[in-house]
Amino acid sequence: MPAHSTEEMLMLSLLLVLPFSLTSAVSAGCECVVFDTTFQKEFGLFTSPNWPVPYEDNIDCLLYTFVGADEQMVEISFDEFDLQRTNLECVFGDYVKLFLHLEDSSVNERSSYNSILCGKIMDIEQTHYSSGHTLVFEFHTDWRRTNSTGFSGTYRFLKVFQTDGYLLPGSKCNYEISPEQTNRTRGKFYSPQYPSNYPRDVTCHYRFAATPNNRVKILFEQIRLQKGDLSCLNSPDVILVYDGSNKSSPIIGHLCNTNTFVELVSTGPELFVEFHSRSHFPGQGFKAAYAFDSSATQRINDIDVPYMESIRRTTDYLTTTLEPAEEGPCGGDFSSALSREGVFSSPNYPDPYPGEVSCLYSFRGRGKERVQILFTDFDLHMPHETPRDCEGVDAVMVFISIRGQKERVENFCGQKLPQQLMSNGPNMQVEFRALHRQDPLGPEAKGFRALYRFVTDFGMTGAKQDASSVCGFVFRSEEGANGSFSSPNFPGLYPRATECHYFFRGRPGERVHIAFTHFNVDGIPPCTTETASDYVEFSNYRTVDRKIPRHCGVKRPQLIESDGDFFRVTFKSNDKFDGTGFHAHYHFRPHIDPATVKRVSSTNSKNIAGRISSSIEQLISTILFHLGFFSFL
Repeated sequence: MPAHSTEEMLMLSLLLVLPFSLTSAVSAGCECVVFDTTFQKEFGLFTSPNWPVPYEDNIDCLLYTFVGADEQMVEISFDEFDLQRTNLECVFGDYVKLFLHLEDSSVNERSSYNSILCGKIMDIEQTHYSSGHTLVFEFHTDWRRTNSTGFSGTYRFLKVFQTDGYLLPGSKCNYEISPEQTNRTRGKFYSPQYPSNYPRDVTCHYRFAATPNNRVKILFEQIRLQKGDLSCLNSPDVILVYDGSNKSSPIIGHLCNTNTFVELVSTGPELFVEFHSRSHFPGQGFKAAYAFDSSATQRINDIDVPYMESIRRTTDYLTTTLEPAEEGPCGGDFSSALSREGVFSSPNYPDPYPGEVSCLYSFRGRGKERVQILFTDFDLHMPHETPRDCEGVDAVMVFISIRGQKERVENFCGQKLPQQLMSNGPNMQVEFRALHRQDPLGPEAKGFRALYRFVTDFGMTGAKQDASSVCGFVFRSEEGANGSFSSPNFPGLYPRATECHYFFRGRPGERVHIAFTHFNVDGIPPCTTETASDYVEFSNYRTVDRKIPRHCGVKRPQLIESDGDFFRVTFKSNDKFDGTGFHAHYHFRPHIDPATVKRVSSTNSKNIAGRISSSIEQLISTILFHLGFFSFL
């Protein structure tokens, strides 16, 4: 029986474990295995040669080619991955090189690859998608023998993700979306090539136009741009949402990094979304849903609840976790479309509230409105010592939506007045729960009364807002040499998942000085994602100033002075915890360069002192002379 070479044994082992057809590789020296069917199963399997036995060395080029139908895309997912890692970049040694954006099923030495994988399963992105109907990856090993076992995974052929809209002629990703054009009131829209990585240097526009009596609701189900906690002001890839038909409209959304289930609602019938890609390493992008929803409202006559509206579910895609209040003896739905501010209270207030009752108050804004709630009176029945988290007693509970889930901000009970609150988006819920009937022989609790407002200034009354930011404020020295600024909703709890910018612009030659009087920003230095920290960031530029560290915790920063006539302060909170934030004073002052101040030399000082002494002596002599003269007389 003739002996087989290493290459022949390798290919024989592949034949034993892989359902593929063997073809000649396009590139010289490569062999290719082709997967073009899952044999009517949900997915197919692929493995490295000899899996799970360690793979051979000197595999120069083995191409795994996956080919779907014209209207399909390819998904591959590595379930196991173990390749010897000889360098951080994986460009030498053993690696898998991925080609995701191919026009056809062939690759050569000029084909651009998207990423290179090596190491262990925790070192790699496990799932990858093609932008077309073909995906290819190259498996390469060098001369070093190893005990690494290679990889195994699954592949699927999926229907291509297509935006439900009208693609403008001559554009790659500019869409007009309206009920007249699409003949639908809801749908989906995506970043280009989603769920494969979007291309570099691309700008996409999505223009939504509803009928006059409708509003536009969009829900970003998933955003995967860059990983990290960079400010959106500094992120190369961003999503901007404008409350109108074009970029001259107010910005109500500035999204970056990674996020899920971010809901935005227009104030009128139009909305404009712009996606920018400028990074060298594009992410997966975004998938989002839209719906055109009727904004028709009704007015209900009630003194404490002046305006209410019935909020219905808009689409299967855009159901919020904050459910509308059910009709009953208390609670209600409050919409900014009917009233920007008002009062709500426990049932019967200021008389004692009934027992065994549950009331739900839902607040729904639009645009970049936030819900701000200020309790003016608070008196709930407390039969014993205040329990942890107010469990098991009468309480008021406040909820917001975080990543598509209903999250509790805080529970309040007893007689202590709650802190001022603000939502992280246009919606908020307050639930009042009275578990037991009050003791008729004891003091009766009257419940609570609270004011609500839908605000667009984030609680920064009187500050000039920056039109190019969702939460941005500009302070100019010609408009005021000094003043104060604070975190949103100060002195109450700042909202979660919020980013605000404060821009200071002095005259030429001026510097801004900032002194903090209060600082309570949740986090642990160095105030990064790893420590789940909110932070305050300072910069002499619009971009990151790496010489100034971030600040968080309760220790107030020392006096801050800008290097020039421009300075930026950024506040960014995550979606986990909150605090009372910060309050600070600013002062624009002319800058005096020490190098321009002439120092008086020691020699000149002695001369001046001598001249002064001589003059004093002459003055004393003159006075004594005149005194003697008058004595003589």
